[in-house]
Amino acid sequence: MLKIHFTPADLARVRLVPTLGALAETLFSLNALRGRVEEPTFGAWRRRVRAGLDSRFSVLADITPGRRPCFDQTFLARPDRDLSESAGAFLVSPPRSVRAEPDFYAGRRGRVPDLLAGLADALSARREVLSTVEAYFHAAVGPHWRGIRAHLDAERAQRGTIMLDRGVDGLLSSLHRTIRWTAPTLRIDCDPALDGDLLLDGRGLVLMPSFFLRKPAVMHDANDWADCILIYPATVGLDQAANVWTGDAPSGALGNLLGRTRASVLIAIADGMPTTGALAGRLGISAAAVSQHTAVLREAGLITTRRHHGSVLHTPTQTGLTLLNRWHG
Repeated sequence: MLKIHFTPADLARVRLVPTLGALAETLFSLNALRGRVEEPTFGAWRRRVRAGLDSRFSVLADITPGRRPCFDQTFLARPDRDLSESAGAFLVSPPRSVRAEPDFYAGRRGRVPDLLAGLADALSARREVLSTVEAYFHAAVGPHWRGIRAHLDAERAQRGTIMLDRGVDGLLSSLHRTIRWTAPTLRIDCDPALDGDLLLDGRGLVLMPSFFLRKPAVMHDANDWADCILIYPATVGLDQAANVWTGDAPSGALGNLLGRTRASVLIAIADGMPTTGALAGRLGISAAAVSQHTAVLREAGLITTRRHHGSVLHTPTQTGLTLLNRWHG
């Protein structure tokens, strides 16, 4: 059991974030892919994804093994960015920061897999890992990312409402059945590798839901303890999961024509998400990336853009709507 001890300053610095981004949930999904945890919710997804994996994905078992510790690629890739930006950040991470992860891994488990040991100094090793992670994302998570992100946004909003109504005490008491709050200590039934006591010492705590991680976990930057993150399992009901698995992805034809992310931008605009900020939040990509995609869609005559009271509003054209009706149902 992990015990997190709060001071009054820590309670004042409790924060809520919806996600660390697409890369983080992709890595978390590897945990959900194992075994049969919450089979009614994740069983169909597991069977479909497992059927599409082959030997080239074996490296993923080294990155995220069944028991901790693991190679923490999330912090190295900078949280809360879209997948391509996270990949770029990981490629340029300083060797010292990358080397800290296998060193920690070795200190807990002894032997470090050869590929992970080479990530600090070999750019080719980083590219190999990223290529495999990106391929897995497009196979397992990408088709559902918009719905997953929307679900995590809703989870955060719900927790924020609890905090407004019942305070931090009510929030910490309601996170998950494996998390128990008895002021000033939060007790968490999690991976045995995390057993012990954690003193926040005024740094506060970031609370973050995960769609795929079904046991609580604690993450921190090995080089900077300023942000300590408690990841708790988001509430995922059968109906909510069904909506994510079936109602989220652009069709294969539309994705092939426009590119999957650009197709998702067009769909979101047609669904009534008119601003760049709203699109970025819904799709889990940066505002700059949204602007690039909307520029291409506008040049192709699929959307129009206008300014209204300081905001930039995007609207699908009839051509854009016709394209969606033809290729996305």
